[in-house]
Amino acid sequence: MPLKFKFYWVNEKGENTSVFAKKGQLEGDTLTLGDANIPVAAIASADVRGQYLALSVAQRAGEPANLVVSTGKAGEIKAELGRLRSTIWAEMHRKELEESGAGRTFRGQNCPACGAVVDLTGMAKTPQVSCPFCHTISTLRSGDGGPVTEIERGYRLCDQCGMYSNPRQFTIFYFYFLLVVYGWRSGTTWRCPGCMRGEAWKMFFGNLIFVLGVPVALIQLFRSYGGTGLGGLYPGLDSANLKASRGDLTGAIGAYQKILARRPVSAGVKHNIGMAFLRQNRPQEAARMFEFALADCANYQPAAAALAACYKQLGESEKLAELKALWGAKDEPPESPESAAPGPAAE
Repeated sequence: MPLKFKFYWVNEKGENTSVFAKKGQLEGDTLTLGDANIPVAAIASADVRGQYLALSVAQRAGEPANLVVSTGKAGEIKAELGRLRSTIWAEMHRKELEESGAGRTFRGQNCPACGAVVDLTGMAKTPQVSCPFCHTISTLRSGDGGPVTEIERGYRLCDQCGMYSNPRQFTIFYFYFLLVVYGWRSGTTWRCPGCMRGEAWKMFFGNLIFVLGVPVALIQLFRSYGGTGLGGLYPGLDSANLKASRGDLTGAIGAYQKILARRPVSAGVKHNIGMAFLRQNRPQEAARMFEFALADCANYQPAAAALAACYKQLGESEKLAELKALWGAKDEPPESPESAAPGPAAE
């Protein structure tokens, strides 16, 4: 059954380019957006922020085409695209290996969160697996594709601070009243609760004089302080990330160590420790932590990309060459798809 939906094209300012919605559908190996028919295999990346679906489409010549549409089925479309794209790409890779006589080396794992096929060929068997399509890390009972023990739903890199966290959508609202002139400014932003705290306090004090915007500010304050600190898989993660961002390396590492004492297998947390070291210009220690992250989750792209940068900075040419060969990269390991966030949903 085709997945049918209505959508609006969105410009760089996050505005719909038409009054009336257009028709789209996803069926088989083709995504149809109005008059455009896009091969699913050509979609290099797909990401969602609220109702916005951002696509990067490979072209025969030149740079990829970046498209953003607004649709109520953005999440559903992205999930189905992940399953379709991953199946196509995995089959293509399997055939390439078979043609070279190495078909038995292919290894795949279905993502427990979205069902996409994660290609793990050549990767070490580790306790965790990362899905490049939904950005979810899952912990397996064993590193050989055994039963799933935990799915880190909602956790990924924050668009703003670049740390592994639990980003979500927040509302920014300001109301003003000047004699006979009044109005408001409203928008949404995607970031982790820790990154939202400063903006929430700014919004609270900015609305205090006119009162009407205060309830919205209070709600955002509650949500920003009620993030991973009060529940979820990683209590205290927001505070640890904030300390790292502010340069408090000792405090951040202490907070991360408390988290790791409860959850010793965590590629995301170890990635954050590596990022904390990088912000203090300590690439040697950072590289070690990124290596630990990959020992937990061999295919975690953010850690691999950061590790490659560390090796390059440290002049570790042999290690860098090995890392490139493992990821099949001509230069660095592929940039994490999490780092390419659709503009319209940003603040």
